[in-house]
Amino acid sequence: MPGLKTLTLLPALFMAMLLCAPLHARADDGDDAEVRSKVPNAQLQKELAVLQFKPEAASEACVESLKELHKTQALLEEEQKHSNDQDLAVAQDVLESDFENSIEMCAPDVRNLCETPNPDVKLVQTCEKLGGLPDTADRAAD
Repeated sequence: MPGLKTLTLLPALFMAMLLCAPLHARADDGDDAEVRSKVPNAQLQKELAVLQFKPEAASEACVESLKELHKTQALLEEEQKHSNDQDLAVAQDVLESDFENSIEMCAPDVRNLCETPNPDVKLVQTCEKLGGLPDTADRAAD
């Protein structure tokens, strides 16, 4: 369970993540890379929209993965200001992995909120927008 200090930071962290614009791949990387970079961001934003209803429901793993994602985003943005070399491609791959990791780490918390008995109508509507969530049981079997 997250500590008191972490709980006070959760709403701000969720809002920051919700407002993050998807980072696009450079034009010479092609359209496939740009589409890939938007997909994880869109899914994570849907999950975070659910967690906004009850931020304290986010597990420590979810919170830590979001912090790591936020750090990677900041590093990539800074690197893009100063460079156009191939390190950016590596950083973008790391960012995409961080998005996928956050989606997987937060999915159980989101699923638990969405399965809450007698949920708020707005929560139900937000959960319906999710689509599929990664199944941690399926992943453990791989």
